Amino acid sequence: AIGATDGANELTGAADGTNEKLQAAYVYQMNLNTSFTGDDNLYVRLKTGNGANWTTVEEQGGYLVSGKAGSDTIKVDKIWYTFPVGERNTFWIGPEIENYYMHATTPSIYSPTMKQFTLGGNASAYGASTNSGFGWAYNADNGFAVSSNFVSKQTNSATTGLLTNEAKTSWATQVGYTKPQYSVSAMLNLKYNGWSDSYFGTTNGIARSNAANSTNIGLRAWWRPQETGTATPSISVGYDTSEIDGASSGQSTTDMFFVGMNWSDMFSADDKIGLAFGQPQTREDDTVDPFSYEAYYQYSVNDSTTLRTTVFGNSDRDGTAGNDNNGVVMETTFKF
Repeated sequence: AIGATDGANELTGAADGTNEKLQAAYVYQMNLNTSFTGDDNLYVRLKTGNGANWTTVEEQGGYLVSGKAGSDTIKVDKIWYTFPVGERNTFWIGPEIENYYMHATTPSIYSPTMKQFTLGGNASAYGASTNSGFGWAYNADNGFAVSSNFVSKQTNSATTGLLTNEAKTSWATQVGYTKPQYSVSAMLNLKYNGWSDSYFGTTNGIARSNAANSTNIGLRAWWRPQETGTATPSISVGYDTSEIDGASSGQSTTDMFFVGMNWSDMFSADDKIGLAFGQPQTREDDTVDPFSYEAYYQYSVNDSTTLRTTVFGNSDRDGTAGNDNNGVVMETTFKF
């Protein structure tokens, strides 16, 4: 990837201009899959990168889906084991996993460039962190699905354990209904002991008071046309609301909304146009209405190589009036 942004210095307070310089970045990822029965899977993801500044900071709105601040060191980034029980039940268990890998229903089919636009808006309900977890999902043959999972932040910690009163824990339960052309789902994510995460939020919207618990509800839906190559796009929408226990008036509730659209096969086979916008997770007493967007064109050079050029922007992104940024990034992806 290579790109630059204007306005990131205001968002970070960097007077030397480092956050607005033209940057080149890479991510290298290996997905290792091992099955012992033909139905189960041990998944290990090795990953590294050299992302920095606006490409890997949540509150600037430029964090790339492809971004990784790995300091050029290959590490185990994800590892879990999944197995079926009967025809309809699936279980996950692993020391390095995130909640959203264990959901039964796909919340969004929009293909994002910025991480804030993943999962129909990566805010309070779907926001996740990698750590130890366990999950279950049930998929009926009529499109109905339900799942429940938890992740507890205890890895590499000398003071907390799995599911203890001290550990930050996210317990997410999702109910959904999916057909070939559409899907609707609802998420209830209970977060404990000050768990905070969100790529799509202002500074106040992301913040949780120390040791606070929160109740987070996420509503998602998507629809796609029967045929590609037409003027009608696929559409994904999302809305989150979050209630923080014990917070003072005006600071207890946050919300966000998201809209994402994709057009495929418009000018050549396997090309893609994307447009997404929305309001980051914002607190009641925020005095501004932040707004974020991205627009891109992607085309396939061959079966293994794609090129994507994205323009993006954020207004009042961190909840402060006038703290805006705009940028462009060009990414080349090789898969084999």
